[in-house]
Amino acid sequence: MTEATRPRILLVDDEKSILDSLYRFCRQRKWEALRANGGAEALELLETETVDVIVSDMRMPNMDGAEFLTKARSKCPNSVRILLTGYADMEAVINAVNQAKIYNYLNKPWDDHMLESVITSALDFKTKEDERLRLTRELAELNDSLEQKVNDRTNELELAMQQAQESTRKITNNFRESLSLMTSIIEMQDGSKANYTNMIVNACIGIAKALELPPKEIEQIRIATLLHNIGKLSLPEAMRKKPMNDLNRNELEIFRTHPIQGETVLSGMTGLKTVSKLVRSHQEYLNGKGFPDKLKEDEIPIGAKIICVASDFQKLESNLLLKEISGPEESIEYIRSMSGKHYDARVVELFDKYYEKHLQNYRTYLSQLNHKDIKIGMVLAENLITANGLMLLTKDTAITQDHIEKFAIYETDIGGKLIFPILNSSIDALNVKEEEEEGDGTELEQKESDSQRPS
Repeated sequence: MTEATRPRILLVDDEKSILDSLYRFCRQRKWEALRANGGAEALELLETETVDVIVSDMRMPNMDGAEFLTKARSKCPNSVRILLTGYADMEAVINAVNQAKIYNYLNKPWDDHMLESVITSALDFKTKEDERLRLTRELAELNDSLEQKVNDRTNELELAMQQAQESTRKITNNFRESLSLMTSIIEMQDGSKANYTNMIVNACIGIAKALELPPKEIEQIRIATLLHNIGKLSLPEAMRKKPMNDLNRNELEIFRTHPIQGETVLSGMTGLKTVSKLVRSHQEYLNGKGFPDKLKEDEIPIGAKIICVASDFQKLESNLLLKEISGPEESIEYIRSMSGKHYDARVVELFDKYYEKHLQNYRTYLSQLNHKDIKIGMVLAENLITANGLMLLTKDTAITQDHIEKFAIYETDIGGKLIFPILNSSIDALNVKEEEEEGDGTELEQKESDSQRPS
């Protein structure tokens, strides 16, 4: 019901005189009135009509007012129901209240003022109830709309997050590829054994985890380890490939600037400030006899202490730190002897454990083969690198006939020999396969020979 429409009242009574009286009563008050002389007729009318208030007599034949109003409630739940009763049957009224949920009731004969007041109150109640229902619907629609908007926004945010993650992944991959490229360049120009960087990185990460350093710090140590020798690119080649104790005073002075050169290169790169500090300090010793700043004890970052031990082991093993020391066993003995002097004792202890587990048989998992000894199916244990530092194939590459032919031409053209670091396990697998094939061939020959014998 709105202000623009007149209230509609349904009047139900089996007595025509009372029904007409109620009809005139409504018309005098400018209310639109509909009449029905019984419950069945009223229910049929409600199939097509909508009313604001229903006023029904209690005592009617076939269907009393309580039963009718209960059924009317099912058909028109928003209509306000009023009961007229001509006798003091409170039990019937109570039933009507409970079953039909009537708004009010009046006794016959009624007082016009009282009837007008009850119907007016019912219409006011109906107006407020309609408004409440309207607001409830709008709130539900608003909630649905908000929920949809939230879902849409959530989907947008998830998509944006996925795109950001994909972008981050690409940036991370590009960064890692750049690191790999820089590491390869450093290895090519350095005098160390090929593929040494992964050994140092794995050792440093293992020690950092054992010290329970935060993940962010471990990642910084990993990157610094990959790039710790980047400053050596500024040094003359002859100087890079000499043992440190074989350098003269001027050469040694120049050599000791390479951590500074490394820091200079890296400090200008976004996000590598801490990494650059580790690179600068990775050659500092506890007793202050390192370089370039002669730091001591706790002045040296823990990451630099870790890199120092692993890096010196690699240089010793490659005969680049002390000319009288080379090989893993002599190298680890020197590291142990300098615990608490050059190197942090806890780091040495952890590196020693790492050595016992991973480096004691360093490189025994591979065979160094000449070109004439390699076969199809063998797998590289390390990157294939030429004598002048050029990487030809990456680790884990399976040798093909095309590789064998191309490297034969390469050796002829350069007049040198390539050394292939081959996984022993792949050699063993090929040997087993060849033995099986030889066994199958012998068995086949025996069967053919047997079939040719006279019976």
